[in-house]
Amino acid sequence: MSPFRSRSATTPREAVRGSRYVVFMVAMATQILNALFDDMAGAILELPRNATVVLCSTGSPDHVPHIRKLLDETYHRTDVNLVDAPVSGGVVRAAEGTLTILASGPPASLVAAKPVLDAMAGQNLYILQGGLGAGTKAKMVHQVLAGIHIAMASEAMGFAAALGLNTRQSFEYLKNSEASNHDHTIFSALNIIVKDIGIVTAGGRAEKFPLFMTSSTERVMATGVSADNGLENDSNLIKVYLPKIPDLVFTQGSALPTSTDDLKIKLVTQAMAGLHLAAAAEAMSLGVKVGLDTEQLYEIISSAAGTSWIFLDRVPQILSGKWESKKAVEEVATELTESIEEANRMKYPLHLAGTALQLFQLAVLRGYGKQADVAISRIWDGVDGSLFPCSS
Repeated sequence: MSPFRSRSATTPREAVRGSRYVVFMVAMATQILNALFDDMAGAILELPRNATVVLCSTGSPDHVPHIRKLLDETYHRTDVNLVDAPVSGGVVRAAEGTLTILASGPPASLVAAKPVLDAMAGQNLYILQGGLGAGTKAKMVHQVLAGIHIAMASEAMGFAAALGLNTRQSFEYLKNSEASNHDHTIFSALNIIVKDIGIVTAGGRAEKFPLFMTSSTERVMATGVSADNGLENDSNLIKVYLPKIPDLVFTQGSALPTSTDDLKIKLVTQAMAGLHLAAAAEAMSLGVKVGLDTEQLYEIISSAAGTSWIFLDRVPQILSGKWESKKAVEEVATELTESIEEANRMKYPLHLAGTALQLFQLAVLRGYGKQADVAISRIWDGVDGSLFPCSS
C-alpha cells in the first residue's frame, strides 16, 4: 500500500481486505498460523483471489511448506501466491528499506512478489533455488554465525576486561584484526536470537547433523535467559561471563592503555580467530547438508551480519579446495590452548573457545594437524564422503 494511503486494522482479517500483497513479519513463525487461519479473525477469511502472501518471519524449514499445504488442502486456496522470504538486518535497515531478504518459492509466485520484495530489500534481495523453505534454510545457516558472534562478543570483551586490558582500546584493536566480525550494533533483545538459535539446533537434530559451536552458543544464551535477561539487548550476555561484576567491561574502558604487542591482547585475538574459523566451517557444512548452493550462500553471508574477516578469508579456500592458509590446524589448537589455560587460571569461562578447541583437537586426532587450518571443515564429513573439495 502507498505510504500516503496507510491505514490501521485491529485484526488480520480486516487488514488484508482488498489487499493484493500481504506481508507477515512477526516474532514467531507459529504466530503466522494464527494470523492466517484463526476461525474468527484470520486473514484467510478475507484474503482476495490471487493475492500474494510473503512470509518474512524466521521458522523451521518445513514451516512454509506446511502453510502451503494448509492453503491448498484445507482451505482450497491454490490461487494464493506464497513466498518464503525471511529477513535479516534489524530495525535500522527495515526503516531504510535495505533489509536482506532471502526469497524462495515457485517462479510465478516470486515474479508476483518482486515489486514488494524490491521495495523492502533494494539490492539486498536474494532469490534462492529449491522451492519453498530454501530461503528459511539460508537464514538458518546465517543465524549460526550471527548467534555465535553475539555470544562471542561478550566472551571476548569479558576476557579482555578480566585480563585487565583497556576495553575500549581492545575493542578497536579486535575490530581491525583477524578476530573481527561485521555487526557491532545492538538493536535486538536476547530472546530473538535465542529463538533463532533454537530453530538452528532443532534443524540440526532433525538432519542428525552435529552443530558443536551452535549448541554451545545455545547453552550460553539459555543461561542468560534463565537469569531474566531475555528482554534485554543481547550485549547483556556479558552477565553470563561476569555475573558478579557485569560492569567490568565498562569500567575497564578507563583503564591505562596497553601496547598492542601485549601478550594479553594476543590471547583474546587468537581465541576469537580460532572460534571464528570453527563457526564458519560449521555454518557452511550445515549449508551443504540442507542442500544449499554454497557459492550463493557465501555471497549472502559475506554482505550480512554473519560475516567476519575469517569467513571472508577462509571460506573461499574451503569451497575451492585450495588450502592457502599458512597456519596449520595444530597451531590453532596450540593458540586456543594457550588462551584457555590463562582463562582457567583466572577462573574466567571461555565457553565457545573451549568448544572450538575440542574441534581442532579432534581434527588433529584425525590426522589433519599439519594441514592448513581450513582442514577443520573435514570434521563434518560423513560416510558419503567429503562435503567440500579436497585440498589440491
